[in-house]
Parts: sequence; C-alpha cells; structure tokens
Amino acid sequence: MKQPIKIYTLLIVLLIFSQLAFSQKKYCIDDPDARYGGIALVQTNNGGGVGGFYEWSLNSANHLTSNLNFIVVRGDNDYPIYNPYSYYGNTNYYYERYDKTRLNFLSLQLGYKRVLFTDKLANNFRPFLYCNAGPVIAIDPANVSDWSDRMKNIDYYYSGTANLGIGIDFVTMPKSLISLFVGYEYLSFPNKIDIPNELPPGELLDSYYTGKQDFSGLVIKISIGKKF
Repeated sequence: MKQPIKIYTLLIVLLIFSQLAFSQKKYCIDDPDARYGGIALVQTNNGGGVGGFYEWSLNSANHLTSNLNFIVVRGDNDYPIYNPYSYYGNTNYYYERYDKTRLNFLSLQLGYKRVLFTDKLANNFRPFLYCNAGPVIAIDPANVSDWSDRMKNIDYYYSGTANLGIGIDFVTMPKSLISLFVGYEYLSFPNKIDIPNELPPGELLDSYYTGKQDFSGLVIKISIGKKF
C-alpha cells in the first residue's frame, strides 16, 4: 500500500497546484441542475482499480451519486518465493506461490454527497462529506498457476460495502469536474474467501495465508468527470 499511497499523494498535490494555477478563472460549481459523469481511479488497503460514476444535483448542496468499481485485490503473498539453494544457470530458482491472491471485487454503490459552504465561498472548489453503500461481488479464481484452469474454477461471493469520508470538488474548466475523496470503507464477508487450494511443502499452517474475511480499510478516489 505504501507505493500506491505515494503515487496518489503526488497526483493530489499536482491537482491542487493546477487548481491554484487556474484559480483566477471562475467557473460555476454551484449549479443546482448539474449532472456529471466520468471515470475514477480507486486505491484501497487491499488493492486498486478503476470505476465509473454518475452524479446529479438535487440542489447546490445535496447531490446523489452512483458508482461502479472494479478492484484488483493484492496481498503480501503475491510475490514469488525464491529458493537460494537451487540454481538454473546463474539465477536463483523461484516458483509462484500456491497462496497467491487472485481476487477481484465488482461493486455497485449509491451515495449521498453533502457539499459544504455553497453560500459562503466564491471560489471554484467545494469541500464535501460523502457516504455510499451497495452490493459487492468477489470474483475468486482457483489458486492454481494454469490460467485456463483458473477460468474454469471461479467462485463467487456476495456481500455489501459502505464507505464514509471527505473530499474536495474542483472545477478548473467549463463542464469539467475533478473530485478527490479520502475515507474509510467497510467490507466484510460472512466467511473467509480466497482460500488456497493446497499448502506448499514445508510451510506451517500458523504462518501461512489461509484466506481473508475482512477487507475494510482506507480508500482514496480521484474522479474526473464531464458535465452533461
């Protein structure tokens, strides 16, 4: 998670500086009839992905949203295992982990955004509070190295997700919106998922990844939209 967080922090800083550079031009951000749609980059404690969103205004301060996100889950067990005592040529032999994470989340969420200071700030940015919730499908291929076997043995798990946080909307050009969001996401399944098919030789069960149930944690989202 550390490297993606650094990348997202850099993106946020660049977006803020671009906002300051365009701050002399004022565009309307408080349109009570605004409709926005676009794409989003999403990073969580468990991985990252992309999504799409649509947002419509009830009035200047109250907005409703819908989001469709696809997340590729990553874990510490995704790295190959090296065997320093076996050599093929001059390179260390390594093999793909039996417990490698092969898991994706597809979620559809409906949300509410409360835009703050609509009658107090004249600038073309607005802070907001945001919450959303909806169903999520976990797509869990078998933990085997062969791709065709993985596609033939996919398990699906269902749960619900919700997140709550804060963010800032920027309008730097006519009919465009950049939104930054940081919050906490709750996502838990009734039982462990992504359970390895078998144990690699020599591994002890208490030090081995045996699946995961709770995927809650930090979520960062950068959305880029167009006004319709």
